[in-house]
Amino acid sequence: MENLDILLLTAVVSTLFIVFIGFTIKELVNADKNQKSERETGPRADLVKFMGRLFDTPVKTNADATQKLKLYNRIERTISDMESDGVYFPDEVKKELKKKRTELRCEYSGLPSVKAYENK
Repeated sequence: MENLDILLLTAVVSTLFIVFIGFTIKELVNADKNQKSERETGPRADLVKFMGRLFDTPVKTNADATQKLKLYNRIERTISDMESDGVYFPDEVKKELKKKRTELRCEYSGLPSVKAYENK
């Protein structure tokens, strides 16, 4: 009976662990039944909904089709500008940027080199 405190502590910890495992299994079994579908709100959700309505609604008149086509072309042109450089620099500036980019990157790993961490 010298180790009674250790036995009691082990029994309490084991009981709590078994209770924890039981509740975890219970929640996993009931996860499908208790699933709540909360609608996302906020500016990002509003933008996604607007873009979805813009391209999913049926076109009723020719004027709507023209307006939708103009908006689609404007968005597509903006996205294509962002995919390409978007801003056009002279060749000298491009060469300087490439030179600095190679200096600031490690040639083996592609991670920032020591020069990238130096304070200037």
